[in-house]
Amino acid sequence: MEERLRRWVSGIAVQSFEGEKYVHAPDTATTLVLCTASEGAFVVGPRDRARYTTGQEGRRTIVRLTPGRAQAVLDVPVDELVDQVVPLSEVWGRPVGDEAALRSALLSRLASADPGRSDLVHAAARMLRTRGVAETARALDISERHLRTLFTKAVGLSPKQFARVDRVRRVVARGKRGEWARVAAELGYYDQAHLTSEFRATMGVPPGAYLAGNLPAATFC
Repeated sequence: MEERLRRWVSGIAVQSFEGEKYVHAPDTATTLVLCTASEGAFVVGPRDRARYTTGQEGRRTIVRLTPGRAQAVLDVPVDELVDQVVPLSEVWGRPVGDEAALRSALLSRLASADPGRSDLVHAAARMLRTRGVAETARALDISERHLRTLFTKAVGLSPKQFARVDRVRRVVARGKRGEWARVAAELGYYDQAHLTSEFRATMGVPPGAYLAGNLPAATFC
């Protein structure tokens, strides 16, 4: 990744899909998605529930904005983007039809973006991976109420929602059948039952069913 993107972008990926069931995992990040099937670029807001879809064959370029930085990059309150898919042209006022145009638009926006606007929330997002909301607020020397207000506007999810989604994503990445108790302990759940309950509420099925491919019905997208 280019050095000038590192502060603002946590990852860039290319995905190919062939109309099969596709899992849209819950996500703490706001993403920029260029999709060949729909011939355009979109802003995909954060979401605290998984979605399962099928669609046309195609290819997607996905740019994950660093949690806490999206508001400064997009210049819109991220809480207005939760569970939304918005044409990027409506946000930045310019059409984006291919990877070169997406890169150009992003770099142009970053040239005038102020990282100082997002440093505190970005720091909070990092801390919430291993600390509670109260502890994070104390570490940043702000009230819990002020943290919730700033964080929700800049990230789209409340601090508690953010921590829950981040933890479930790590379960998806690390979980193996028969190892749930170990994973629960490592990720800070009270116990395996707590992990299972939170996973089901977020992913729509228990972790064992998810790993086995027994997923909820997909909608066409």
